[in-house]
Amino acid sequence: MRTDRFRLKVTFETSVLGTQTQKDIASRYIQEKAKAAGIDVQDEDETLPEMLDRGTTVFHKLSDGTPILYDYMVKGFLKDVALTFNGKLCGIRNARSKVENFVFVTPRRIVLNVPNGSEIGYCERPMRNTTAIGQPVSLIRSEELPAGTNFECELEVFPGEINEEYLREILSYGTRRGLGQWRTGGHGRFKFELEKLT
Repeated sequence: MRTDRFRLKVTFETSVLGTQTQKDIASRYIQEKAKAAGIDVQDEDETLPEMLDRGTTVFHKLSDGTPILYDYMVKGFLKDVALTFNGKLCGIRNARSKVENFVFVTPRRIVLNVPNGSEIGYCERPMRNTTAIGQPVSLIRSEELPAGTNFECELEVFPGEINEEYLREILSYGTRRGLGQWRTGGHGRFKFELEKLT
């Protein structure tokens, strides 16, 4: 079956925050979800740090400490935006399920290229939770990569309504919506380059 392939380069215009919780919590969650879906995700365990301060979220990392994203984070962004603009862009309805079924991201581990001389920092902020007994405030701490961090991946699109025009439309929302933690605080906003390969 013929597919269209695109090279996607994303460059963050604001800092981007890590999303993974400490290893014991994340491992248990990942394994339960994977077992239910019948897939093996041991590789995600390998890229989580062993020890974290409570309430800290991080990036997955390769053995040399290089931060990475997994393919599902990029696909998750595409699905989220498709749902937000369902039927409003290019006339495509049921857009989220069409992105789910016809758009695939590779490679599985996507390297985050940090600008030269930059290091992973931390962003701390209060979080207000709404509960039955009120709105307690807790402190959240996340690993933070600076603006200018970038990554490249490929999108493979199977025949259907999802095309280059639609991909450009939903990716352009990244300048406002962002990727990663605390998007409402302006983190993870990006610009992109999309090049058709086939």
